[in-house]
Amino acid sequence: MKFLNQAKRFGAVVALGALATPAFAAGGIGDIFAAVDLTTVAAFVIATGVLIVGVAMAFKGIDLSKRAVRKA
Repeated sequence: MKFLNQAKRFGAVVALGALATPAFAAGGIGDIFAAVDLTTVAAFVIATGVLIVGVAMAFKGIDLSKRAVRKA
């Protein structure tokens, strides 16, 4: 329990440190969001989704073929 409490406290410190804008930053967190190109993020998410669905369908195909062989 002690370790869990320390982890929660450390996580909160890291989150606050990441969201805090330093004194020398002109635009703040808006500049960080503007620097991220969402087209590449969207392409990565779509490609990952297609990969996951493909693997799931491959496993399902194997299960269906096993069932067909057992029934024959």
